[in-house]
Amino acid sequence: MLTSKSTILVIGANSKTAEALSRIFQSFGRTNIVFLTSTATTIKSGNQEYGETIVADFTCRKDIKDICLQIQPSVIVNTAAFTNVDACETERQKAWTVNVIGVENLVHVCRLIEAHLIQFSTDYVFDGNDGPYIETAMPHPIGYYGKTKLASENVCVGSQIDYTIIRTNVLYGATRTLKADFVMWVLKKLGEEKPFSVVYDQFSNPTLIDDLAYLVEKIIQTRQTGIFHSGGQDWLNRYDFARKVAEVFKLNSDLISPMLTAELQQPAHRPLKGGLISLKAETTFGIKFSGVERGLLTMRRQLQYMGHREWAS
Repeated sequence: MLTSKSTILVIGANSKTAEALSRIFQSFGRTNIVFLTSTATTIKSGNQEYGETIVADFTCRKDIKDICLQIQPSVIVNTAAFTNVDACETERQKAWTVNVIGVENLVHVCRLIEAHLIQFSTDYVFDGNDGPYIETAMPHPIGYYGKTKLASENVCVGSQIDYTIIRTNVLYGATRTLKADFVMWVLKKLGEEKPFSVVYDQFSNPTLIDDLAYLVEKIIQTRQTGIFHSGGQDWLNRYDFARKVAEVFKLNSDLISPMLTAELQQPAHRPLKGGLISLKAETTFGIKFSGVERGLLTMRRQLQYMGHREWAS
């Protein structure tokens, strides 16, 4: 349980998830929140700066060890990852360094200071033949990105520390700097008012970042360990998701046409029937994840509040 003297360290301050966490951490009162990033940044929640930011590289064991010994976090939340699925196929050393060695370093310091590690993973640890998946389904990644994320899971499982793995998929949500995600990509394409195509054979249940942050809050407060899946209420293909984006944001859905994933000839294979069943998280914590319409409406309102009226008029 957190106290007024507790410190939470969030790795990956520039991520969408970190920004959502910065919003929800305001409810933690006097708990000290520290964000770590490899590049200079400012974390903002509402119109106020929230939390301290440290510039350091968590893939360097000495750096992250020195920082953690100094600030003594009771919880470390790792939102950092190399998530470019295609680049992972060609930049394998970078992918392994960030996604696996970085986690090994965090496990090492968590063992030293007895901290609870919350590590994010993905439905890409599965092959996409039988989704959506429950927590006990057998992983079988078909791309190098998924292999590195499964390896990071295994690092946690074999660590003998308190850990919680949150697998999630297709994150989207409002951020002040309009950080990239599938929804932002669709909005920008629709804003160009030119026809474009979206695959209709990739299925997932997209996750609103604010729902994910709320799940993290529950895990921190209860110190629950193990593996939890995080995904929205609606399981649908990317094409239908893109059309729902156009509908909610009152843009022209006729610009969107369907296509097959194979037509893209991407370097990395994608799980086609992906997605995650979140029943365990919902029953454990008494929460309910948003469906795409509710999530997109939330995102639209937040963008308007943040001043991005070009996407929220």
